[in-house]
Amino acid sequence: MKHALADEGSLSLSGLLQFRYDMRYLSDNEGEDHKLHQIADITIRRNEWEHFKFTLAGDMIEDIDSEDDDQADRTRTIHDTWDSSIHGYLYVCQAEIYELANLNLNYARFGRQYVSHELTPTHLDGLNILFDLNLFGKKITPFVYAGLPVCLYEEGNYWDGTEIGGGVHIHLDGSTKITLEYQFIEEDIDMVGSYAESGKNRYEQSALAIRRSFFHKGYGYISLFLLDNSPTQVTTRFSVLFDRLDLDIDASYLYQFEEISKTPTTSVYTGLTGPIKPHHNISLDITKGVYKDSVWVSGGTEWRLLDFGEEESEFNHSYNREYLALIIEDLFVKGLSVFLQADFWQVMDSDNKDRISSSGWEIAYNKPQTINIAIGSFYSLYSYDYFKNTDEKTDVDTFYSDLRYYIQPGLYLDARYQLDRYDIDDHRFIATIGLEM
Repeated sequence: MKHALADEGSLSLSGLLQFRYDMRYLSDNEGEDHKLHQIADITIRRNEWEHFKFTLAGDMIEDIDSEDDDQADRTRTIHDTWDSSIHGYLYVCQAEIYELANLNLNYARFGRQYVSHELTPTHLDGLNILFDLNLFGKKITPFVYAGLPVCLYEEGNYWDGTEIGGGVHIHLDGSTKITLEYQFIEEDIDMVGSYAESGKNRYEQSALAIRRSFFHKGYGYISLFLLDNSPTQVTTRFSVLFDRLDLDIDASYLYQFEEISKTPTTSVYTGLTGPIKPHHNISLDITKGVYKDSVWVSGGTEWRLLDFGEEESEFNHSYNREYLALIIEDLFVKGLSVFLQADFWQVMDSDNKDRISSSGWEIAYNKPQTINIAIGSFYSLYSYDYFKNTDEKTDVDTFYSDLRYYIQPGLYLDARYQLDRYDIDDHRFIATIGLEM
């Protein structure tokens, strides 16, 4: 985004401001919910300070339901767990110094931030530093971070937490990178994500990852995560793009060794879903251009298999899906696109080996900085939204429409309607006015 107020010696602003109305209604009087959001994601620079910026991101939410909050209401969300009808979330509030070559400093960030190197991203109030060094002819980028782990949706004793971590990216050559990371976290025993069952609130995590580039636009990746010196997850990815053939191939494999309920994190998800059982996840996606730069065919498969001896339960399923899709851009007029997809699902539950065929589609028109329109539908065998509804939904047909209209460059109106049909009809309407800076 272009910076506003960019005269020399002045402040430069970039980012996004939004005011949003969010309504959800369930059929059969199952529930109704109305909320207002005021959202800001802003980066501030002073032009005469070439290596400094400040970032602020947050969301102020007001529950405007006319009725008192009902624990049994199926529209109850994670935002309704607070006592007051108005509450705010501060996601990022960080000052950053970056690209100081004389100090070999890539960046130094202080404040509330997301830390993401190799391990699962964590939310931290503290300091995060990354250096750029050259040792023995190799590029070495060590990093270190420390502070208080942030849990936005819990009332545990926030000040009792500690998070310390560090590691290094080692670039062996222009195509191979090795990453090592270690992390120690101690948090209040009542915080979501701690060892609630065992009573443990201190743990160590570490990761080893290798990434190797090959061909002109391809790479292979493998990582291993450990918790208290025991393996928890191994992940491999493979991706290659053949420009001359207009062919893109992506493949991945993940194996989770331990139940997530026994793997503490600072994420809210663990406390909402309960244990996620050990499982394998395999995927393959292939996309091929068939006519100039406007027609593509895509196909693939995904297999999710519970580990041997594990039984099916909510959020723990074995299934496989194959799909075939056709994408057409600039159909008849520039900016008009069509997406068609056929899906073939197989339920792997020992009590239910049904095969399900479904289809999805989208028609969209996009004229940049003027208007974007899309309508479509898709099917989900299993569907859930941790923040909107923690219940798992099955056999969900989704229909949606999206509209974005630019009143002037950077200032727009959004409207989205979505209908999820499962055991009930779940309606959702979101209206937004936004300003891009």
